[in-house]
Amino acid sequence: MRLHLVVGSVLALAACANEVAPTTPAATTRNTAPLLDTRWDLVQLGDRVIDTPVGAREIHFVLHAENQRMDGFSGCNRMMGSYVLDGAAIKIEQIAGTMMACAPDMDLERKFLAMFPQVARWEISGETLRLQDSQGAPLAIFAARAPQ
Repeated sequence: MRLHLVVGSVLALAACANEVAPTTPAATTRNTAPLLDTRWDLVQLGDRVIDTPVGAREIHFVLHAENQRMDGFSGCNRMMGSYVLDGAAIKIEQIAGTMMACAPDMDLERKFLAMFPQVARWEISGETLRLQDSQGAPLAIFAARAPQ
């Protein structure tokens, strides 16, 4: 009799039990960064790997979803523009920026800004964005960064 009471109690408790929430929190890292509203820091421009000195501001841009505008920092100056997105095709237009002169070298900034009108396609793998020309040749590589 006692055994039936114990077994019955265990079965009743098991039937009332709720599913237990996992004790491990969900992953906080993204497997693939979204193209829009992500800060993209320049890692490579053409064949040149970009090494930003510690404490220096990274060259970057953000494509804003809300108004199809872009903005960022081109190495010396703030930049802005607009874009048209159609699937994997993208056209970046009306690039403009502030006009401060910086020492010692503005060559990287000029090349960075000159790259955007050539961009025709984009591709993201994980946290890496590759901008390509109309033939699929790589123009620049960027890394996703958390907004600051």
